[in-house]
Amino acid sequence: MRRPAVVGSFYPSNQNDIISMFERFFSYSVDRHPEAKGMIVPHAGYLFSGQVAAKMYKSISGTDKRNFVILGVDHYGVGIIATSKEDWTTPLGLAKVNLDMIKKISKEQAFMEDSLAMAREHSIEVQIPFLQYTFGNFTFVPVQVPRLPYSEIQDLARIIADRNSFFIVSSDLTHFGSNYGFVPKESIYGPEEFVKNLDAKIIEKIIEGDAKKFIEYIEGNDLTVCGYSSIALLMEVAKKIGVRKIEKLAYDTSFSVSHDVSGIVGYGGVIFI
Repeated sequence: MRRPAVVGSFYPSNQNDIISMFERFFSYSVDRHPEAKGMIVPHAGYLFSGQVAAKMYKSISGTDKRNFVILGVDHYGVGIIATSKEDWTTPLGLAKVNLDMIKKISKEQAFMEDSLAMAREHSIEVQIPFLQYTFGNFTFVPVQVPRLPYSEIQDLARIIADRNSFFIVSSDLTHFGSNYGFVPKESIYGPEEFVKNLDAKIIEKIIEGDAKKFIEYIEGNDLTVCGYSSIALLMEVAKKIGVRKIEKLAYDTSFSVSHDVSGIVGYGGVIFI
């Protein structure tokens, strides 16, 4: 069983506190897209990005999908495409993995079943309570994705594309500030507006749907989107599972809560329909 690594820091350790927080977050109105096939959601602490994430989960609350492929980030530089056969636990209970699908993808040389590689990573973990609150009974497939070249992303998309699953990319957008090594000179006079404008361009590239050009844009401009390989992977999967359009549903930055211009992270909610 995979036990939570960031409970009590990224999200509350008490079940009632999580539910109370979710009741507040989910009270906001949002367009519903039960026919959606995938989405991008942030993975920061709930205090900062929880409202954006809640809007995304609420938008798909009517979907008939009950298996979720969660494409996370390799924040610790493990360097492998990792998955896990362990069920995961949170203060809201036990979340069951889809063993059949995990066994299927693990047969491919690209994927490694390695629970230890995922033990500290938060990007997948913070999505589980949202799924538990929204859907109750479901299965999921955790996939921790490092930075990958486009050719490998194409191969992975072929392996994991599944019309019976819903795909969740867990990624934040721009990470601005000296702590992230990203302080462009044009940001000096208005860091928050700079982050918002840059994220708008990034989301526009996602909506265009060309994964190769998206990767080239991110890498060519040394941008700090932590899960851009996972985003590109969903963009490739989208071609194989019948996605017709991509839309932005929600956006915010950490500045809304922290009011700290020395470090700002952008949080985007993007739906694949």
